[in-house]
Amino acid sequence: MSAMKAKAEDAASSAKASVEKAKATAGEKVEKAKTRDPMKKREAEERKEDRKLEIESDERVEKAGHGPERNVTHTAGSGLGTD
Repeated sequence: MSAMKAKAEDAASSAKASVEKAKATAGEKVEKAKTRDPMKKREAEERKEDRKLEIESDERVEKAGHGPERNVTHTAGSGLGTD
């Protein structure tokens, strides 16, 4: 049961990260549309990339918290279902 809970939490973390990444991309596009200065456009791209990396890092940390619940030991069998 805890493995299912961990999977659900992982899915929620991934969904949350996807939303945040989309917000970062949308923000970057708005910033680029507001300016004509190529330097400011490049800065907007860099902020987006930094934000995405931070979001991915936060997602990994959050998923790592779900990890101990997911540690299930499997025993090796013959694979025939007669064990």
